[in-house]
Amino acid sequence: MRILQRNTTRVVATAAFALLAGCAQMNPQPAPPAPVAYNPPAAAVAAMPTADATHYRIGFASGSSQIDSAGMATVASVADLIQANAALTATLVGTADALGSDASNMALSKKRSIVVHNALLRTGKVAEARLDTRWVGERQPDATPELAVRSVEIILH
Repeated sequence: MRILQRNTTRVVATAAFALLAGCAQMNPQPAPPAPVAYNPPAAAVAAMPTADATHYRIGFASGSSQIDSAGMATVASVADLIQANAALTATLVGTADALGSDASNMALSKKRSIVVHNALLRTGKVAEARLDTRWVGERQPDATPELAVRSVEIILH
């Protein structure tokens, strides 16, 4: 009888352990998203005389990364210019306003830059190698002229 009780105790303990281990794995906590790093334009672009660069701006609603019709017209114009001049490259700099946290603003400005980047590629007139995609959140990079908030600045150079 004692052997039966010991074996039963072992089986119950093993079953309880397996049940607890299984429950612990059923609801794992998701890892927090990795923070988006600050990615300002290269110093050479920031220090470039305005006569050597042409600036275009695509504005966004607060908290949005959707390009409106005016923004799509700007994308089309910029794509035409890049296609017509093989020497041109474009630096895209996404920005955000001061609403929200630094991390959320950095992620939003990155998303805006990527949306404009992809819109330029979808025109079929711009090669990816001619685009440099950057983002700064709500921060203003050193030696860069004041960037508009809630926008993607397109700097042709």
